[in-house]
Amino acid sequence: MNCFFKIIVYILFLISFISCGLPDINSITQEMNQPFITKITPMDKKIVVEFQAQNNEPSFSGYNIYFGDSVNPRIYRVYSQQKTIPTIVTTRSTTLQTFTFTIEKNIYYTGSNVTEISLLPETEIRNGIPIYVWVSSYQITPQNESYYYYDNYVKMATPRPEASNQTINVGSTIVLSEGYLANLTLNTADNKLYFSNPQRPNETWALQRVGGSSLYDVVVPPTEGYTTESLEVIAGRLYLIKINKNNGNYYGKIFVRSINGNNSIVADYCYQISADILSY
Repeated sequence: MNCFFKIIVYILFLISFISCGLPDINSITQEMNQPFITKITPMDKKIVVEFQAQNNEPSFSGYNIYFGDSVNPRIYRVYSQQKTIPTIVTTRSTTLQTFTFTIEKNIYYTGSNVTEISLLPETEIRNGIPIYVWVSSYQITPQNESYYYYDNYVKMATPRPEASNQTINVGSTIVLSEGYLANLTLNTADNKLYFSNPQRPNETWALQRVGGSSLYDVVVPPTEGYTTESLEVIAGRLYLIKINKNNGNYYGKIFVRSINGNNSIVADYCYQISADILSY
């Protein structure tokens, strides 16, 4: 009789469990895959963030972008053009995907002393001031973000002035903001164009030439590999410059678009206006 009673109780338990149904998977909070920033490209008063992510969690809805300073990279939250979050709306995926987003004036944001969604003013993204960025994955129901990690996931970039598609004549000097980048001179011995060291007092100049297809191929200046010798100007090459002055290192770069005989070149160039910043 006792055995029969136990069977009845067990059956009633199963009926009760089934009638309640299985839990809604969308209501379960779980750790979400964290996006990884692969590159941040500084530009003139803006930066372009490139990141990779793979998220297939239930109710996943997109990615949020934050930026700030080194102490608090999440001072500011970026909103979509519809003034909503996530910043980037996308669907679930089982494969790794790449996304880009530009942080510049007039994007929507909230943050320090900004409680309402507003347009980002130019004063919050200035040349020479480092910007730290973090990207999170986000789901709406229940509201959930990937865990915040600083190491390996927060990345820095520093906007700087730049000039594009400029014609530079032989004998002239490339000038941008506070610094001189290089002198373009004609070597009459072998009839070729060279970037030469200006040899100014209290300054040490060094250059190196690397392959590239644009000014943005290299965004973190190397600390080694420079020469103080003149370098031949070759079209389709990127020239990296390191200037030591006033006990600080300043970095610049020139991308040579084309060469017009022995008279001039067409180039893009930029110059980091702050000392010892490994971002340009």
